[in-house]
Amino acid sequence: MELTTPRRPAPATWPVPALIAGLIAAALAMDVAVVHLHFLDELRSVNVLRMAALMTAFAIAEAIVLHVELGRNTHTVSLAEVALIAGLFFLPPAALPVARILGGGAVLLLLRRQQPIKAAFNGSVWLLDVAAATAVFQALDGHLNAGVGALIAPAAFAAVTAAAVDSIAVNLVIAITSREMHVGPAATFLVSCIVGGLAASMLGVVCVVALAYSPWLLVPVVIVVAAVMAGFKAFNGLHHQHLGAKALYDFSDALAQAERDPDVVSVALSRVLDLLRVERAALWLDDGDSGPLEVMTLRRNGVVDYEMLAAADVPALVHQVLGGDGPVLIGPNEQRRAATDFLDWYAAQDAVLVTVDMQGERQGVLIAADRLGDVATFRVDDGRLLQTLAAHVGAALTTARLLQRLNHDSTHDALTGLVNRAFFQRRLDRILQISGTAAVLLMDLDRFKEVNDTLGHHYGDLLLQQIAVRLREQLRDHDLLARLGGDEFAVVMCGMDADEVAATATRLRTALAVPMRLEGIHIEITSSIGIAMAPTDNFERPSEARIDASAMLQQADVAMYRAKQQGTGVHIYLDDVDVHSHRRLALASGLRSAIELGQLSLRYQPQARLTDGHVVGVEALVRWEHPTYGEVGPDEFLCIAEQTGQIKELTRYVLEEAVGKCAEWTASGRPIGISVNISVRNLLEVDLADAVEELLGRHGLDAGQLTLEITESQLMADAARTRRVLDRLAGLGVQLAIDDFGTGYSSLAYLKQVPVTEIKIDKSFVHDLAEDSPDAAIVEAIIQLAHTLRVDVVAEGVEDAVAQQHLVDLSCDRIQGYHVAWPMHAEQFVAWLDAYEQPNATTRRLRRAVPRQRHERETRLAMPL
Repeated sequence: MELTTPRRPAPATWPVPALIAGLIAAALAMDVAVVHLHFLDELRSVNVLRMAALMTAFAIAEAIVLHVELGRNTHTVSLAEVALIAGLFFLPPAALPVARILGGGAVLLLLRRQQPIKAAFNGSVWLLDVAAATAVFQALDGHLNAGVGALIAPAAFAAVTAAAVDSIAVNLVIAITSREMHVGPAATFLVSCIVGGLAASMLGVVCVVALAYSPWLLVPVVIVVAAVMAGFKAFNGLHHQHLGAKALYDFSDALAQAERDPDVVSVALSRVLDLLRVERAALWLDDGDSGPLEVMTLRRNGVVDYEMLAAADVPALVHQVLGGDGPVLIGPNEQRRAATDFLDWYAAQDAVLVTVDMQGERQGVLIAADRLGDVATFRVDDGRLLQTLAAHVGAALTTARLLQRLNHDSTHDALTGLVNRAFFQRRLDRILQISGTAAVLLMDLDRFKEVNDTLGHHYGDLLLQQIAVRLREQLRDHDLLARLGGDEFAVVMCGMDADEVAATATRLRTALAVPMRLEGIHIEITSSIGIAMAPTDNFERPSEARIDASAMLQQADVAMYRAKQQGTGVHIYLDDVDVHSHRRLALASGLRSAIELGQLSLRYQPQARLTDGHVVGVEALVRWEHPTYGEVGPDEFLCIAEQTGQIKELTRYVLEEAVGKCAEWTASGRPIGISVNISVRNLLEVDLADAVEELLGRHGLDAGQLTLEITESQLMADAARTRRVLDRLAGLGVQLAIDDFGTGYSSLAYLKQVPVTEIKIDKSFVHDLAEDSPDAAIVEAIIQLAHTLRVDVVAEGVEDAVAQQHLVDLSCDRIQGYHVAWPMHAEQFVAWLDAYEQPNATTRRLRRAVPRQRHERETRLAMPL
C-alpha cells in the first residue's frame, strides 16, 4: 500500500471572488438600468429615522437566524425578507440596499465574525436580491397608498424574487467550492426558499399595514413572531437532541457489530463525518512503545489515507492532547502556537481533538477537522460529543482486540505461534471437502523427552520454538504448519504428488538435523515423519474409516510409527502394506463412543496366597466387545487410548467399575482386594489422587483394598513428575504395585524411594520356570530384593503346578494365572469364589506343594467359563 499524507490540496481561490464581482455587477446594472438614475438625490431625501429603523430591523433579522442543513453545507435563513418588504414601502430604492448592507453587515463582521470572503459573498447576494426585489416591486406598481389587497401581490413577488436570487447564488457558490453539484438538494433548497419568501411577504405586509396605521400595532406582531421563533427553536433543539441520541445509538450499534480493528476504525470515522458534519475524520493510534503512530484518515468523498508517523514527525499538539485533559478545540482565529502549527501542518481551517482510552490508558487521538458550511466553528458541545464517540471507539477497539486475541489463542499454540490441532483439523476437513486431495505430514521428534529430562523444560521449549522456525523456512507460504501437542508437528500440503511430498519431508528432516544452539548448548535432534495422501493408490476404505481430517491424521500416525520401527525416517502410508490400519483406525474412532455405549466390560482374575491357597485379591482387566471385531484385548486398544488422549476417560471408567464391584463384594462378606492397571499418563494428572479419594469415599471402600499397578518401564520413564502423585496416593492408603517387573530398566536406588507395596514378576520369567533355568535365578533375586525392601511379590502367568511349586520354594507371596483361574465376568467370579473356598479336592490340589520331580503340565483348576 502506498502511504499518503492526510493533507489535502488547497482549492483554487479565484472562482469565489469572481462570483462576488459578478453578483455586484449584476446588482449595479439592475439598479442603474431598471430602478433609478438619481441615486444621490434619493439618499439626501431619505428619512433618517426610517433609515435607522430599517438598518436595525435588518441587524435584528440577521442576528436571530435559523440554520438549515443543505447536503454537506449549512445555509442561514433569517427574517431579512420581512424587513426587505417594509423597506420597499418606506424607503426610496437607493436607500434600501444601503440599509441592508450596513445593518446586516455589522452583524456578520461583529457578531458572527465571518471571514472577509464569506461576508463579501453575503453582501453581494444582498445587493442583488434587493435590486431584483425592487425591480419586481416597481414593475407591479407597489406603493403604500394602495389597499391592503393591492399590497400583497407586489410584496409576495418581490419576496419570492429575493429568495430565489438568494438560493441560486448559494447553490452556485456551493458548486464552485465543492466542485460538485447536488441537483436534488439544490432544487429542494430553492423550493424551501420560495415558500419561505411567501411566508415572509405575508408577515411583511402585516407589519407594513400596522406601521401605516400606528407603530403600536407592531408590538403584538413582534410578540407573536418572537413566540413562534422561540417555539421553533425549542422544537428544533429537541429534534436535534432526538436525532443526536438516535445517531449515538446507531453509532454504538455499528461499533458493536465490527469485529476487527479496521472495521471499528472505518465505522467510527464514517459516523464522525456525519455527526459532526466535517470534511475529515482521523484516528491516531499510539501503541505505547515509543514506536510510530498509526494514522487513518477518512475524507467525505470516501478516500482513505493511511500513514505511519514517527514520534518526531507528530505535531506537538497531538502529544499535548495525549497528556492533557478534555477536548481541544481549534477555531479559525486560533492564537496558540501549537494549535496554529497543527492547522498549518494538517492544512485545516478548524479542528477538534479528543483522546481515545483503551484499557485505562490513552492510546489514541480522534480528530474531526474542517467543519462544513462555515456557519460556525466547533463549540464546546461538539467537543463533548466527539469525546463521547471516542469513549465508544476505545471500548469497541478494546473489545475487538480482546476477541481477536481470544480467537488467536483458541486456534494457535502459545509456545510456537503455530496453529493448534483443532484449527489444523478444521482447515484439513475444509480442504478435503473442497478438493478431496491433500497430503499430511506428521512429524515426531526422536528422544525429545531426553532433552526435557536432562536440560529441563526451559530448553525443551526453546528447542520447540527453533524447530517451528526451521520448519516454516522449508515450506511454501500456503502450506499449513501446526503443532499438535508435545513434540508432534503436522503439515498439510496441496498440489504435490507423492514424490514431491516425500522430498519435502526429507528436506524437513535434514533441516532439523543441523545442530541447534540454545543459550550456549548445542543440541542435535532427529525426527520421524509419516505421510498420508488423499486419495491414495489402491485405497479401498471401509465404511467406518471415512477419509476426513481425523482419518488422515491416524494414517499419518501409523506411517510415522512405521518410520520409527524401520529406521527410515520417512514413510508413506499404504493400505496394502498396513494390513491392520483399518482396524486400528476404526478402534481409534470408536473408543470414545464405546465407553458411552457400554461396550467395555471388566474381567476379574484372582490372586491366591501361596501359604494357604486363599484368594486375597483380583486384578480387573478391561475388555472391549466391539460390534464388528468381537472381543478386543487391552493390549490392542490401550496404546490407542494413550495416543488419542482418551486414556483418562478409560481409566476413570475402569476404576469406577472395579471399586464399585469390590465394595459390593466386601459388603456381601467377601473382603478381598482389587488391582487396577493405570498408565503413566494418568500419573501426570494432578487431580488423580483427588478422584481416587472421592471414588473410595463414595463407595465406602477402604483404601488398602485398592492396588494401582503401573509397569516398570513407565514408572521409570518420568519418575520425577510422577513421584508427587505416587506419594499422594500412598498417603491415602492406596497400595501401589510395579507390574511386569524385570522387563524394564530398573533403578534400584529409585525403587527404594518409591512408596511401592507390591512387585509383580513378569510372566515371561514364570512360564517355563525350572530348577536349573536362568529364569529361576532371576525370580529368586527379585523375590529376595522385594522381601529385603519389605515388599510383597506376585508372580504372573502361573499356568501349572510345577511353576507353583518352584514359587513356593522361592518364598513367593501370591500367584496369578490360568493355574488359579482365567479372567471371568463379575457374576462368574462370585460363583467361582464361593465354590473355590469350599474345602474340596480341587482346592486342596492347589494348596499342597507339588513334588519337584514332576514337570508335566497340570490342567487349570478354574471353573469352565
